[in-house]
Amino acid sequence: MNKYNAKSCSVAIGSAVMLAFSSGVLFADELDSRYTDRTGNLVADPPEDESQWLDPDVLVFAYSPVEDPAVYEEVFAEFTEHLQSELDRTVQWFGVQSTSAQIEAMRAGRLHVSGFASGSVQDAVNMAGFVPQTAMGTEEGMIGYRMAIISRQDSDVQSPDDLSGQELAFVSESSGSGYFAPRALLYEEFDMLPGEDYDVVFSGSHDNSILGVYMGDYAAAPVADVVIDRMYQGGRIEDPEGWLHTVYESPLFPSTAYGVAHNLNPDLQEEIKQAFLSFDWEGTMLSEQWEEEDQFVEIDYQQDWEISRVIRQGSQTVAELLGE
Repeated sequence: MNKYNAKSCSVAIGSAVMLAFSSGVLFADELDSRYTDRTGNLVADPPEDESQWLDPDVLVFAYSPVEDPAVYEEVFAEFTEHLQSELDRTVQWFGVQSTSAQIEAMRAGRLHVSGFASGSVQDAVNMAGFVPQTAMGTEEGMIGYRMAIISRQDSDVQSPDDLSGQELAFVSESSGSGYFAPRALLYEEFDMLPGEDYDVVFSGSHDNSILGVYMGDYAAAPVADVVIDRMYQGGRIEDPEGWLHTVYESPLFPSTAYGVAHNLNPDLQEEIKQAFLSFDWEGTMLSEQWEEEDQFVEIDYQQDWEISRVIRQGSQTVAELLGE
């Protein structure tokens, strides 16, 4: 997990859900009417009228909002130079201040190439015509994390069915993998609702949930799997092989998606994707900032973001059933 995302991995998958229910600014289940998906891959296709294709001499590139965009301008400087060289045109950095501003910039045609944080990808696709192409990863593919519901090996909770009537230690009501994801997936896959089929307590953090299960204080808890290894490496728990049981494990939660505006010339879209895939990470600022990843890899939005769509729909359904 990279240095930036490691700090926010626990809320990555929940961010779209939280935006949908708290702000009401970003929430779209399907493509906006201005876009057309003729190929059935859930992503906007280029306009049929070729006169509407964009082929700008200056491409505007942005990374997802961070506390100090200037820092990431430096981190991406070598990649930006590579992009300019491969495309033989100027690439201009755009330091976005918020996800809503990033989406609006692409929707308005002011942003051509961008990295959208995982939780905002669905809204960027549906509301701004974003076409996801690549993500950071390794030769084995995109790096992400999973939500795991854990218990002890000597516990009575060994399967999802065993969660019935038990008390689950959720992280907090603002946590993605510690709240939104388990609530949604337990309903979508096992027809289980909080307060009816299982009880909920809040631990306050992933660390507390893991320690609580480890010490036998909690019967089970949903956590981001990467935190388990971090705690073991830090000497805070014994080797999980000796005590931890995985009751349920989610599909891989995707990472930041990099891609283009749908109305760029299709040839340019392909050139941009190949520029990402051909970038050599060795010795660059990207390799220093993201220590586990070493390349950009091709992604499939329809397949890779299915878990996000399931969680969003499940969260909405659970909230409606509980009258929230």
